Amino acid sequence: PSGNVMTHCDIQTITEFCAEHGIVLLADEVYQKNVYAEGAEFVSAKKVALDCGLKNLQLVSFHSTSKGLVGECGRRGGYMELHHIDPYVQSQLYKLASSELCAGVSGQVMTSLMVKPPQPGDLSYELYDKEVTQIFEGLKERSQKL
Repeated sequence: PSGNVMTHCDIQTITEFCAEHGIVLLADEVYQKNVYAEGAEFVSAKKVALDCGLKNLQLVSFHSTSKGLVGECGRRGGYMELHHIDPYVQSQLYKLASSELCAGVSGQVMTSLMVKPPQPGDLSYELYDKEVTQIFEGLKERSQKL
């Protein structure tokens, strides 16, 4: 990841196009913490869709533990969120996920830590914050070389 971030306006153009043409938008948002430019921020496709009142946008957002800021290659865990996806399609995806795609225990633990990291006051917070900061700064430095 180079740290490039699409603006709200960029994502709005894409979401409106998809909504208008009945295209399901697959939003791979695993690098949402890898934002290095001053003043830039991650904006999710769902936030843009809600901000713009796109009630007919079909959206699938993905997040994973094997990429991103504290990515652990080989660790299989993550989630997808389905937004305005046909209920029958949802039921088939859930059936598939529950029958074949369940992450092992380590992947489930990693996903839990990804969505609910240690908070200030927690015993592990200082170490977690130090390690995440070091990883972020290293990735930021490498992105500038690209």
